[in-house]
Amino acid sequence: MNLTARVLGQTAVTKLQSTAGEHVLVVGKDKLTRGDLADVGCYNFLAARYLTAALEALGVESLQQLYMTFSPRDLALPRVGVICLAVLGAAFEARGIGGDNPLENYVKKHSAKLITFDSVKNQIRRAEEATRKNRRRRRNHAA
Repeated sequence: MNLTARVLGQTAVTKLQSTAGEHVLVVGKDKLTRGDLADVGCYNFLAARYLTAALEALGVESLQQLYMTFSPRDLALPRVGVICLAVLGAAFEARGIGGDNPLENYVKKHSAKLITFDSVKNQIRRAEEATRKNRRRRRNHAA
């Protein structure tokens, strides 16, 4: 990208240049930049930041560890949706993890049948709602 300080101003150019080299997806020891993700056709950098926060909270140490030991169900967290899962697939692809179809292979590895991530999140949401209803019902009967 041609960044001209005469038009944009030096502050803007400096900020844009520094942003280009920053890590937007950090999974433990694995750090990917915008360029790393763009090389595999991924431009969802906000989703990459959400995914970074979620994986840090889970204590994931690397993309390889995530691929091998964490199921997609483990990732069904607030602010982690299908776009974040697509970013994860791009990260696997960028690092050569999971073969030709890394995201599909990742899901198959951890599930007997292939279902969509939205289905997983909906199952978890329904289970949480049922738990809340049961608690309310027990509280009302105890009173």
